Amino acid sequence: KQWYQRRVAITAGTIDWFQAWPEDALEIVAHRFLEDVELSEEHRNGVVEICKNFHESTRNLSIKFEQQLGRHNYVTPTSYLELIYTYKNLLGKCREKVAYQRKRYTVGLEKLDSARSQVSQMQSDLQALQPQLVVASKEVDEIMVIIERDSIEVAKTEKIVKAEELIANEQASVAKGIKDECDADLAEAIPILEQALAALNTLTPSDVTIVKSMKSPPPGVRLVMEAVCILKGIKPDRVNDPATGKKVEDFWKPSQKLLGDMKFLQSLKDYDKDNVPVAFVKKIRATYIPNPEFVPEKIRQASNAAEGLCKWVRAIEAYDRVAKVVAPKKAALAIAESKFAEAQKSLNAKRAMLKEVQDKLQSLRDKFEENTKKKKVPTATLR
Repeated sequence: KQWYQRRVAITAGTIDWFQAWPEDALEIVAHRFLEDVELSEEHRNGVVEICKNFHESTRNLSIKFEQQLGRHNYVTPTSYLELIYTYKNLLGKCREKVAYQRKRYTVGLEKLDSARSQVSQMQSDLQALQPQLVVASKEVDEIMVIIERDSIEVAKTEKIVKAEELIANEQASVAKGIKDECDADLAEAIPILEQALAALNTLTPSDVTIVKSMKSPPPGVRLVMEAVCILKGIKPDRVNDPATGKKVEDFWKPSQKLLGDMKFLQSLKDYDKDNVPVAFVKKIRATYIPNPEFVPEKIRQASNAAEGLCKWVRAIEAYDRVAKVVAPKKAALAIAESKFAEAQKSLNAKRAMLKEVQDKLQSLRDKFEENTKKKKVPTATLR
């Protein structure tokens, strides 16, 4: 039981391991830790004295604190060392700050001296520039007169260019209107012609050979080949008609000769549709187009190859019909485009003239600005 009571007393108690340093020890320690700090002897002794007073006064206050409130505040040698370290750190920071400010002050003084020297030099230079300022002032006045005169010329040229632009725009609008009309008219025939060329592309030399080898071709084939020969300018043969004994036109032998040409299909694709002789088209339009048997659907019953040729003949006739309407419009379009080209050429010449005058005026303005700066800046500096 006694052992247990002693154990509880030891566990619940606190042993005071810290012993207070005497004043001479505090002084020696402070001198030791401050020996690497750059201080005069007088200042060092003062700092040591203050550190001792802080430490001793704090320890005495801690004793009174314990006596009055029963609470213990430890003031140990470590606290004293931390106080010295704190002073060294604060002293170092303050010295760095002072050194920085001193450096700034020194640099500022140097810059002021340099500026004073430069200002003095500039004043000397400006005094020497006074004659040039007089010349610059005179040039400014002369250039101003030229600028006023050229500005009037530029305004006149701009007015002329704007008028030329209006004329060119009107002529361009007229040309575009005519071109749109031509395109609208041709839009009717072009698809038909493209379909006919597509039909020709489906034909092969063997298809043409089959038609050529026919001894007694069906009426539909004869009809189509007659129309093709007419458009190609091939004349018929004159043969005896067994029924009447009179001479009649027969296109079959010339057709066979035409079909025998290896470039027959290509010649149809390259046909000059814009310059078909009037007599050829007139005959096609009078004899074949109105013929109810001359339609691709019926011709197909006789021959697929003949159907493609029938489409081609009808397409050439349709294109020619539209082209005759479009031809005067194309002529008018050519005239309108020629007038527009002339107006555009004249406009471009006027624009080049305007640019030349504007560049000249801008050059004068730049020179005016430069001389004005030369005139104003030195005078303001001298004041």
